[in-house]
Amino acid sequence: MSHKLLDMGKKDFAFKRLQLRKKRPALKTQRRRLVLRPFRRGAGIWIVVLLSLNVYLLVSPRTSLAANGATSQGFRVVLDPGHGGNDQGTVYRKGKLRLAEKDVTLDLALETARQLENQGFDVFLTRRGDQDIPLPSRTAVANQIKADVFISIHMNSHASARAGDAEGIETFILNNATDATSKRLAHFENKSADKNPEKAPDQNDVALILKDLTLDANLSESKRLACAIQNSLVSVTSQTSSKSASQRNRGVKQALFYVLLGADMPSVLVEAGFLTHPRDRKLVTSIHGKRAIGASIVRAIQQFKRNKNTREAQLELSRCKVH
Repeated sequence: MSHKLLDMGKKDFAFKRLQLRKKRPALKTQRRRLVLRPFRRGAGIWIVVLLSLNVYLLVSPRTSLAANGATSQGFRVVLDPGHGGNDQGTVYRKGKLRLAEKDVTLDLALETARQLENQGFDVFLTRRGDQDIPLPSRTAVANQIKADVFISIHMNSHASARAGDAEGIETFILNNATDATSKRLAHFENKSADKNPEKAPDQNDVALILKDLTLDANLSESKRLACAIQNSLVSVTSQTSSKSASQRNRGVKQALFYVLLGADMPSVLVEAGFLTHPRDRKLVTSIHGKRAIGASIVRAIQQFKRNKNTREAQLELSRCKVH
């Protein structure tokens, strides 16, 4: 890819401590015309990453003990709120109501980050506000900080006359799409790269990555992570719907999403519901719904981490079906 990764070990990087105003939220995005500075404060680590001559303060990961006394310190989770800036994502309009995907995904990511931090995870966001972050830069950040998992959060939509009928959860791993619907969705989510060809992955890079997928140890772990998130989200969101879990479960699928290309860790893209469906729309915009979705993702990550390199992980893979 054209994006150059930072070498956080080089001595020639300037180090500068960033001070946040006390009354502002801890998760604050700042830009500086400087390089980067990781520094410690208490049990946490602040990390700043240089992207296109702008420095983005991602998230202050705070190590805290879970309710049962266990800690997940050292397990790094990167949450990627889909779209941002001029890239609205899918937009729902009805009368005076206007709901953009980029705003919904940011809210969901912030809530999930809050809950993960409460459980002791080190959490990082690819964006904290309404920024336009190039797709390759998102996984580049995850690679730079050596994240354990990368989760890109998105919202689905349906453009047909029966758009209100489509609802439910889908989770994707990186691979060639096996059905027309997945191909269309990937095409839509990749539009921001299509508009900026210089920021899009080179076709040769794409071909090489796809060729290596069969030998990539992250593929099976991405699949296991995807199934854990899918099952957890379906279970919780079905409680607010008249449809059964099986009806809301749109499955774990595979498609060529640019945002997942080049990730050096298990990575998935979650479509957390349909903005065009009233129940899904209410769920992702209500406080209760956002908390429930965040809790579902947290439980899935806990399960993924707990069962890593165990017999249970192999059983999870055998039960996980990718469409």
